[in-house]
Amino acid sequence: MSDKPKLSRHAAREIVFQLLFAREFDREADALEFYDNHADNSEIEYNDYIRETFLGVCGKQPELDPVIEGASIKWKMSRMSTATRSVLRLAVYEMTYTEVPAKVVLNEAVEIIKTFDDENAPAFVNGILNKIARDISKIGTENA
Repeated sequence: MSDKPKLSRHAAREIVFQLLFAREFDREADALEFYDNHADNSEIEYNDYIRETFLGVCGKQPELDPVIEGASIKWKMSRMSTATRSVLRLAVYEMTYTEVPAKVVLNEAVEIIKTFDDENAPAFVNGILNKIARDISKIGTENA
């Protein structure tokens, strides 16, 4: 048993976001090796959620990016900040491949981006994720 502190789901989601952000600067790195290196050197005990979600986002990124770009009118992924790309990938992965409710995903993504990006990013992220959630029938149009 480890002496490392246990994490809330929000804290674990922030770690996944930070891993995705860091990997943007080392895109050629193997996702599992990248994860293992960071997990081994962390003062925090990484859990199954962190591992599965990080590797899931990395594995599904070729499918996630076109969805994000399709919902972000006039914005290519390359024009978005690294933080915005990372949080959008995480959120779209969770909406698409997990049972986490879309409203939870949206709220978490907006809270994370408030911490790690500029003042305009939360509205941008919220707008894109609401459109994607409606498009994949995860939320009704009344939540837009």
